[in-house]
Amino acid sequence: DRSPSRGLGDVYKRQQQDRGKRLLQWNIIVSMLSQVLSLVINLISKRVICLYLNVEYLGLQSLYSNFCDVLSFAYFGAGTAMLFSFYGPLARGDRERLAAIYKQYDSIYKKMTWTVLGIGTLTTIFAVFSVNASISDVEVAVTYLTFMLSVVLYNRHMVRNYFIQADQRRYFVAAVTGGVDASALVIEILLLKFFRSYEAFVICILVKNILINAIFGRYLKTRYGYLFHKSGELEKEEADTIRSNVSDMVMYRFGKVLISNTDNIFISRFISTAMVGIYSNYQFIIAGITSLIAAFYEAITARVGQMMSVSERENQYNGFQFYSFINSWMAGATIVCFYYLVQDFIKIWMGSVELLSRDVIIVIIVNYYLEICRSATKMYRESAGLFKNIKRMILIKGGLNIVLSYIMGKIWGLWGILFATTIASAVTLFWYEPLIVYKYFKKSFMNEVYYQFITLLQMAVSLFVTGMAVRALPDGGILYFLLKAAVCGTVCNLCYLVFYLIFRQKMKRCSGT
Repeated sequence: DRSPSRGLGDVYKRQQQDRGKRLLQWNIIVSMLSQVLSLVINLISKRVICLYLNVEYLGLQSLYSNFCDVLSFAYFGAGTAMLFSFYGPLARGDRERLAAIYKQYDSIYKKMTWTVLGIGTLTTIFAVFSVNASISDVEVAVTYLTFMLSVVLYNRHMVRNYFIQADQRRYFVAAVTGGVDASALVIEILLLKFFRSYEAFVICILVKNILINAIFGRYLKTRYGYLFHKSGELEKEEADTIRSNVSDMVMYRFGKVLISNTDNIFISRFISTAMVGIYSNYQFIIAGITSLIAAFYEAITARVGQMMSVSERENQYNGFQFYSFINSWMAGATIVCFYYLVQDFIKIWMGSVELLSRDVIIVIIVNYYLEICRSATKMYRESAGLFKNIKRMILIKGGLNIVLSYIMGKIWGLWGILFATTIASAVTLFWYEPLIVYKYFKKSFMNEVYYQFITLLQMAVSLFVTGMAVRALPDGGILYFLLKAAVCGTVCNLCYLVFYLIFRQKMKRCSGT
């Protein structure tokens, strides 16, 4: 069939593919650069708080973030379900359905905001109770309410953020957020330097979040004006599906915050808020590395999601295998560098602060691996809309983490609290989430066992080889650290480059049989 219509169709298809590739490249580049900028901004921000206030305020900041993350779980859960709802209509260009879905989620977010605002106000009592420092209760209450309000107002319009990302334009979200954050940092430093006021600092965060929302709102009305035109209502079946997906993902996020956002509360009560500040230095570095990897996967999620709505399952599985290998490379390389560099980096960054013991650092690394090794799996699970059943396991994990953290924290302190997370992760989501994805692809779970074995073997080899190279370096100050960082980054990535070449040859042989 050589008809003109088919020729035009092929041209249009190629144009759409080229557009998708360009957007993917922009998303990856800008998102990664923005995330690096965000890490630098936060490094400076934490150092300035410690310099002009003290380490207790550093702990206070981490504590507030934990409380607000707990309050925000519903927003992020609904956002994941929302992205899945937008992929299909965006791929087909169905504007009327997009407008109806957007309206539905905007209504959900509005109801969430009033609920969270009420609950957040009540949690002020718990925030004051959790602080174990020489900071007045009045200051804690006022600064917490301001911080909480800034988070709630930002989350209220996150539906705008998610829609832009679903249209493969995460680069715009990243560029705006990075630009406003960088500008706000200058003002925050000046406020802390001249007023030594944490309240002024959190007011600046509030204004910054309002500004970011205003920019996203303007962009959405200019580029996607059809979202705000009168549209029909979703059919009852589809509306029920959306509510079900939102419910599942909200519970999933709730379980996650029970795991990741309760440790600091236990540390503050069982040890001290100052210890939260010390641990937060390591936590910040791990969170920064995690956010870089998350930025990569978030940049490609919309592309993967739209491709999964139109491609064959076997092709999807080939993509999953590739991104799983990239996942193992990222996890291994970052763990090697963290292990050999973290203590030196904190000494240079924060000065003469207390450092954590090596056994605590190892537990931090294990917890990081148990979470980050499933990044590709999580992306495909969410892109495929596999929201069912996962909420039960995450809730079990969260509940188990709280019980074990309380018991083990009483006995072993910081190490016990962190190791409780290790146990909770290992016996639940670490194996259960991959199981769901392999069932979707109709593949044997032994593939996951093989993947984990190869990943850990690669990491062990990389750790050993990099350790040999690092031990050959002379001791010193900042120059020594920079040389050590360069050696770590180069050697471990060369190891993984070799692993990649082996992996690629294996894939070629498999495709040829």
